[in-house]
Amino acid sequence: MHPAIPDEPPDDGTWVSADDLGGGADVGDFRPGSPLSQWALSRYLVGRAIGESVGRTLLLVALGLLALGALSQWGLHLTFLTVLLVILAVIVLLVRSVLRAVLRRLTATDRYGPIEARLRALVSDTHGDVLRELRRVGLPSHTITLPLLALRLAGKRRTQTLTRLRTFDIDQAVPKARLDELHLLLQGTLRPR
Repeated sequence: MHPAIPDEPPDDGTWVSADDLGGGADVGDFRPGSPLSQWALSRYLVGRAIGESVGRTLLLVALGLLALGALSQWGLHLTFLTVLLVILAVIVLLVRSVLRAVLRRLTATDRYGPIEARLRALVSDTHGDVLRELRRVGLPSHTITLPLLALRLAGKRRTQTLTRLRTFDIDQAVPKARLDELHLLLQGTLRPR
C-alpha cells in the first residue's frame, strides 16, 4: 500500500515559492560561454549589422550617381558631367566591394557556409536595434549616414567616436535570445567533429 497523500504540505518553513527567491531569473535564463565570448559575439553581430548597412548605403549612392549621370546625359547633354558621375559611381562600387571582402574575411563567412543564412537573418533582425543604440550614444545612425561613422573613426574625431562607442550598450541593441542563438550556432560550427 502507498501512504496517503496529505491535503496540504506541513508548514515547516521548507516550502519556498520561486517568486520569493528574489533573483528575478526566469527558467532557462543562462548565458552560454564566458563573458569574453559573449562580448566578442555581440560585437560580431553588431559589426556585421553595421557592415551590411554600410554596404547597402554605398550601393544606393552608386545607383544614385549612375541615375544622375544618365539624367545629365539625356536631359542636359553634358557628356563631361556624365563621365564624371559614372567614374564616381564606379569608385563607390569598388569601395563597397573592398569593404564587403574585408568584412567577409574578418567574420570568416566562408567557414560558416551551412549556417550563413541564419547568421544573415540574425544580422537583419538586429539592424534596427543597433541603429537605435548608435543614435542614443550620439553617432551617425541612419542607413545613409553610417559611412560617416567609418570616416569619423579614421579622422580627427577618432578619440571622441571611440569614447562614444564604449558607451554602446549591447544589451539594448541585441536581445539575449539572439546572442544565445548565435553562440550556439557558432559553437556547433567550430566544434571538432
